[in-house]
Amino acid sequence: MIELDMIYNEVCLQGMKRIPYGSVNSIITSPPYNVGLNYNGFDDNKEYNDYLMWIKEIFNHCYRILSPDGRMCINIGDGKNGAIPTHSDFIQICKSIGFLVLTTIIWNKNTTSKRTAWGSFMSATAPSFPRNFEFILVFTKSKKLQTKGESTISKNDFIKWSNGMWTIKPEIQSKAGHPAAFPVELPTRLIRMLTFKNDIILDPFIGSGTTAIAAMRERRRYIGFELCEEYFKLASRRISAEKSQLNLF
Repeated sequence: MIELDMIYNEVCLQGMKRIPYGSVNSIITSPPYNVGLNYNGFDDNKEYNDYLMWIKEIFNHCYRILSPDGRMCINIGDGKNGAIPTHSDFIQICKSIGFLVLTTIIWNKNTTSKRTAWGSFMSATAPSFPRNFEFILVFTKSKKLQTKGESTISKNDFIKWSNGMWTIKPEIQSKAGHPAAFPVELPTRLIRMLTFKNDIILDPFIGSGTTAIAAMRERRRYIGFELCEEYFKLASRRISAEKSQLNLF
């Protein structure tokens, strides 16, 4: 069995098999984008169809363990400056499994590209469209309303965050120690908007531990999996430091 408030150094496909059916209230994660990042042992440059088949297998497990009134939130960006519509393919995969689309949030990173060329500059030959935004795809398992619980969101934040575009600065990689860490504000908003106090949050790709840290701060339970031992140790250190800090108050 899986223990709550723990992260595990193992493949998520194996770990999720130990989670009982319908026992997770929310899944918040950002899978590898398949863009060739160095994940220390993980192949982030699969053939695209192989990548989608792998993602579908993971999302099938997510569907099994998500509660009937739960939500799944997936942060993903498109490949090759939009030429590969990854977010659209994710939506079709999830719908084929049985998920219902709740919404799609645009994550505006509010950054200026450092690129010095945009394909065929000032020519229609082959222009390129670098992006400073990504997607947060939100799915439900059914039309059933969430069981009532204790919300932890303020009126002002609810009004502000119900807007479908979120402007959040990205995490600085050199500070995060991970090549694709998302900022803690991103899972924090999703947790406050979509879950209740003491709900169970799963991140199948816990990375540097950001989702677990957001869950702890918002008084939720968490489970996480991370394949890479280096990032698992990083996440463990960050979670331990956060627990010590929270115990001070």
